[in-house]
Amino acid sequence: MKGRASFKLISRLMTDAWVYSPEGHREAAGIYARILDMLRPNMVLAVVDTRANDPDDFALEVIHRYAVPTGTSAIRSFQDSRTFSEFPDQRHLLTVVIPAYVKAIENQRPLTDRIAASILDTVTIYDRLILPHRNAAARSEWCLVLIDVKFVLPDAPRTPVADVDLGILQLLAEGATIKEIAEASFRSDRTIH
Repeated sequence: MKGRASFKLISRLMTDAWVYSPEGHREAAGIYARILDMLRPNMVLAVVDTRANDPDDFALEVIHRYAVPTGTSAIRSFQDSRTFSEFPDQRHLLTVVIPAYVKAIENQRPLTDRIAASILDTVTIYDRLILPHRNAAARSEWCLVLIDVKFVLPDAPRTPVADVDLGILQLLAEGATIKEIAEASFRSDRTIH
């Protein structure tokens, strides 16, 4: 199956492969092999080696990189294969990343969530699926992670936004035309333009 597939579909296919894989299955590739050609440019697929006792020593190996052109350096810096202790944003790692992996490993259950976070110099929203290695006899040796990046924007300085400006932004987000925005905000279309 080639082409664009949704995060929901890919997650379901990976979860199905995870459910039907034999317990103690040694290779993560057996779970993700089928979906590699479905991944979109805004997705990241990685295997995290979780054999270390200290989560800081978990090691990330990126299988599919985020490939949407961007000038934001944060995306590129998070996709290098490395240990968690080498991640550029330790705050995000300690508050969002490590707790999710620990929970998935302890429960040996898939974990899916949506993350909205400040990461380095960006505001980022992404959906995440974590599939831990199922191994009832011992601890999970790896976790698969699929990330669907919704957007990455530079983190702007926090300045108060006037109510009128906030209303204009809301109308823009809803797809209103310049004329409709001008009418709704009692402004001239030149002011809006």
